[in-house]
Amino acid sequence: MLYEQKILLTVKEFAKVSGLGETCIRNLVRVDGFPALKNGRKYMIHRQAADKWLEEQAKGTCGHRAAV
Repeated sequence: MLYEQKILLTVKEFAKVSGLGETCIRNLVRVDGFPALKNGRKYMIHRQAADKWLEEQAKGTCGHRAAV
């Protein structure tokens, strides 16, 4: 799948591959430490770093869970 080959994904693309909703992803990009950058009006999400960040949040290894 093309999304798996891309390094940076849009909110819509990341929502599709992660199984999370677009609104949830739009909230996550504003959370401190979430691996996203703003490119003009769009947010771009680093796929591998975001997967790792979400995994750490699910495990609770960061000391607390992100408020989404």
